[in-house]
Amino acid sequence: MKITVSLKEKHMEIIEELKEKHSIFSENEIVERYIKSAMSLQNNDLIFGTQREQCVGGCFSSEPQFDIKLEDEEYNKLKKVYQDYDFGDYDTEEEEISKTIRCILNFIHDEPNEISI
Repeated sequence: MKITVSLKEKHMEIIEELKEKHSIFSENEIVERYIKSAMSLQNNDLIFGTQREQCVGGCFSSEPQFDIKLEDEEYNKLKKVYQDYDFGDYDTEEEEISKTIRCILNFIHDEPNEISI
């Protein structure tokens, strides 16, 4: 499934750091790899269940950045994560999936040794 990912500037900076770290030039590839890695941990509370993932302002200030292609399995896992955690209301499924991706990027930034590709 192809979706447009909405991210904040902070998340684009995290992606740029990851691209440099792994010598990967594609935003899509970095995001896709880290989604797979995060989902393979099979510990959603570790990534999504913390206070830092709850919005305190500016939740809807993310902008469409680029398209990624997710396998149906990954898409469904991200959708389930969104449904299982109290992230607030978004207008579209793309925005909901983008929220879960932002959470993964926040986790990578905050806990760089917990997840890798």
